[in-house]
Amino acid sequence: MPAAATAPHLLLCCAVCGTLGSYLIILLINPIRASFRDGFRAVRRYATLWITLGTLGFLYALFQLAVRAYLHNVLPPAERPIFLWAREAWRDPNLWLVGSPESLWHLPPAEFIAVLREAILPAIESTAGIFNSLVITFPGSAIAALLLLGNWQGHHAVLTRALQKRFRHTAWLVHAAIVLCALAALAKPFIYAVPQFLKAMAAPPEMHLVWFQWSPVIAWLAFLFEYLLGVCIQIYLILLAYTWVRGLTFNHANLLDLAIRRFSYVVKWAVIVMALSTLFIDAPLIMKNFPALAGLFPEEDILATRLAQARACLATFLLLTATMQIMLTFHNESWRRALRDHLRFIARRWWPFSWFVLLAAIQFFFLHACDLAVRRGVGEGTALWVGWSLLFPWIAAVIAAWLLATWVCLFKRCDTTRSETKPWIKF
Repeated sequence: MPAAATAPHLLLCCAVCGTLGSYLIILLINPIRASFRDGFRAVRRYATLWITLGTLGFLYALFQLAVRAYLHNVLPPAERPIFLWAREAWRDPNLWLVGSPESLWHLPPAEFIAVLREAILPAIESTAGIFNSLVITFPGSAIAALLLLGNWQGHHAVLTRALQKRFRHTAWLVHAAIVLCALAALAKPFIYAVPQFLKAMAAPPEMHLVWFQWSPVIAWLAFLFEYLLGVCIQIYLILLAYTWVRGLTFNHANLLDLAIRRFSYVVKWAVIVMALSTLFIDAPLIMKNFPALAGLFPEEDILATRLAQARACLATFLLLTATMQIMLTFHNESWRRALRDHLRFIARRWWPFSWFVLLAAIQFFFLHACDLAVRRGVGEGTALWVGWSLLFPWIAAVIAAWLLATWVCLFKRCDTTRSETKPWIKF
């Protein structure tokens, strides 16, 4: 192989190996390594932590592939998503690392740099998700909405009583909003088939326009339910990790009821997050579809950039208020008192907390960079791409569950003023 072709490849390999080696060293010698160890032990003890996240992520990936297959069958050939078994296995000894457009693997250096750049925002959002909501609940949210409305195992009744105790006279309004969002979550999976249904029924253009304008509203209401469901699931997983910390015996159904009751105290904080998300992300996407309001928004490329900036700002806000959710889950009944305790926690425990955020962000960055690199390297729509799409949610679930359990261990360790160097779990 020519030296000119070898040098860049060797530099890239050395950079990647050096970065991974440095990270492993930091992971082994960082000042909160005991919490990472305890988080791993908690995940190993209760597989529900990663199975729950993995199942929901897998359902989302499976639904995305099903939509892709559906569009492949109903759209004209020129507009169909690509599906192919594999690209031609053509090899060149001078392209052993990046591949070529005709090979099984093709990731030029420019694409690799783009992958690293694009992984930054998902990594920030995933890190913020540890303190808010890690899981993508769609399309499982549709099943959860059906179970909730059907009062499966009495959980709807538990939610109703918890809301009445928490909100008293306005409980009916909160409950009605959750039911409305649950109905939207039931309808959301069918939104994708509506255009083809209207086309088959030879519906007038006005009906297509109505779908185009109002389907984002249904998707927004469904997203609110998905987010609330994700928060409730996260509270359940936090409590599950806490049972390992304390060595408690529990029943999963009763633990879920406890999570629903604590959810009624977290919901006010969740409403603040939903309001920010709606105002800066969802509202522009909805209003730009109405001709009377479309002129208020810039072109698509500029709007996409601004929405990405809004997502980054929302993730930063969640990082700045990181302990709010866990404070409300364990201690507080008021988000104002939780905010006061959050500021005290950060002032006293900023050093271990900063280390945790840094290490979690690095892990999520590697995770998302690997995902994007594999998807682009094997080629969109190939069999390897499909297989990776179904495998990746389980890998991400293990890492996310580990970090969430680590956060619970670190929070309780700091909350009880115990040193990282002293053992505090006796089992």
